Amino acid sequence: MNTYSLILILLFLGILTSCQPPVVFGESQPANTKPLSEIPRDYQGIYWCKVDSASMFIDDQAFIKRKEFLIKMTRSEIDSSNDFELRNGRLFIKDLETDFPADQKDDTIISKIIIRDTIFAMRDGQILKPYRGHLILNTKLDENAWAVLVASHKGAGKLSLSRAEIPENLSQLDVITPVKMLTERDEEGTQIYITPTAEQFGRILNGGLLFDSTCSEFERIIPLQEHIY
Repeated sequence: MNTYSLILILLFLGILTSCQPPVVFGESQPANTKPLSEIPRDYQGIYWCKVDSASMFIDDQAFIKRKEFLIKMTRSEIDSSNDFELRNGRLFIKDLETDFPADQKDDTIISKIIIRDTIFAMRDGQILKPYRGHLILNTKLDENAWAVLVASHKGAGKLSLSRAEIPENLSQLDVITPVKMLTERDEEGTQIYITPTAEQFGRILNGGLLFDSTCSEFERIIPLQEHIY
């Protein structure tokens, strides 16, 4: 794999909403729980993730992840690349179908690429619900099909985002709520479908059966004073 292909792969990492989740819920979680009208103040702020050098902006309306990449390439490398192209003085990335500002120093092209991903926003098809200090971020995929993320405070300004992952032992989950297989070991990966009650969802979350794998951990660096969305 060449350097430029690796960069393209990195651009897509951390975009949580870009693929089908391994666990699909039959309704927004927890069931029969009144949604929140805005993101609580104690969750708002600007966070930083040391693992992938990404920032997370949270105001009363949205979770937005932001990541920067600095690309340095010679003109000849761009001309011979299948991934990049110079268009009107801007660096065009073919797979993203987007161009970015570029500066040229001698034969070197320098471009800062900024990727923004709206993890969650208070709008149609997305519902925010509370559960014992956690925030449950529900995104509608289809009729009776929801993707679920859990945002949790970890103390001292730390935030984690976790999505439901298929447990190694499905029988433990099936004891709590019936599990339906949607796909199994195909090119898209295994996918299951569950419709827990609010009480069952609490048992699943508290027992670490689905949400024990953390997608991202962030540390708050600035309390937010104004809207970002």
